[in-house]
Amino acid sequence: MNTLTDAWHRPTRSGSSGQCVEARQHNGLVEVRNSNRPNAGTVRFDRPAWEQFMVALVERGEFRLP
Repeated sequence: MNTLTDAWHRPTRSGSSGQCVEARQHNGLVEVRNSNRPNAGTVRFDRPAWEQFMVALVERGEFRLP
């Protein structure tokens, strides 16, 4: 997700089940929210924290379920 903009984006692998997160870049931060409950709030990352999170998630698989 290195090409985020002010618009909300869903991952390309999200299916039609509706259980997904959305992310966007806004005011210099990366915001993430639940697509089923978009008004429930967001989690915000600065850019370095987002990059570290993505490396842990994608490259190292640290958040995979057993």
